[in-house]
Amino acid sequence: MLSSPNIALKLNTDFFELRDQVPADCQIIYTGPIDRFFDYKHGELSWRTIDLEKEVQAVTDFQGTSVMNYAEEKIPYTRIHEFKHFHPERKHNAGKTVIFREYSRFAKKSDEPYYPIHQESDKAILAKYQEEAKALSNVIFGGRLGSYKYYDMHQAIGASLLTYERDVKPRATGIPFQSPMSLTLET
Repeated sequence: MLSSPNIALKLNTDFFELRDQVPADCQIIYTGPIDRFFDYKHGELSWRTIDLEKEVQAVTDFQGTSVMNYAEEKIPYTRIHEFKHFHPERKHNAGKTVIFREYSRFAKKSDEPYYPIHQESDKAILAKYQEEAKALSNVIFGGRLGSYKYYDMHQAIGASLLTYERDVKPRATGIPFQSPMSLTLET
């Protein structure tokens, strides 16, 4: 797919640095924050971000799984990641493992947003951005940030497949979307 002359791939590039160079007839799939796309003109939406703290533990296996969630109020982090468990087939150093503690907090404008918060004050702001998004025939908004929806991984995959069938494929082929039951998405 990437070898197609119809697809341009740019890595390590800020979309907003190139935005003015994108041809008007170019189809854009935007997965960044919807409020940033519109330069926050209706206000900033509320987001959470994460900070990761790396630690090397002097044990072969710290927690026995790749991710352990911590929902107790007295624990300051939300989860611990031990990435070696994603690839048990690989050789790992005995007597050592690397973990990352994940701390969640409200995002500032300069932070990378991860999760929409959906405060009451966000509803009116989001509605304005969604109305403007509908008027853009060459932009598809997707992902947690572009749609301002929290998705678990299975929902993110389902939303991506639905977006392809509902938005990308019809624009690429000219064949209108017809909704089969298998493509409905629960959020």
